[in-house]
Amino acid sequence: MKALNSRDAAGLIKVGGVPDDSRSRREARQILVDKGGRGLSIVDVQVDFDMGPKVGSAKLTAKEKSGKDMRDTFTVMREDGAWQLVVFTDRPGSSGKQTASTDSP
Repeated sequence: MKALNSRDAAGLIKVGGVPDDSRSRREARQILVDKGGRGLSIVDVQVDFDMGPKVGSAKLTAKEKSGKDMRDTFTVMREDGAWQLVVFTDRPGSSGKQTASTDSP
């Protein structure tokens, strides 16, 4: 959330686990245009194992600093006890995944 809230494209690329190249920077800029700078804080996360025991979807509810609710759904993967949240969709990261780590609910 810190990278989104501060509109930090480099930070978003880092947590997104993708190489810092023109494609990633372009997608990071678009993500920040769509969702950045809102002062988001997570209110609720619901993980559904709708694609198997280690892959599912996370329904995220957040509140903007303006008080407006925001909801979004992401693909998640469980790896080494932590849920990995897919942020970048243009291509997989260098490890073959498109992930950013979040605490396990």
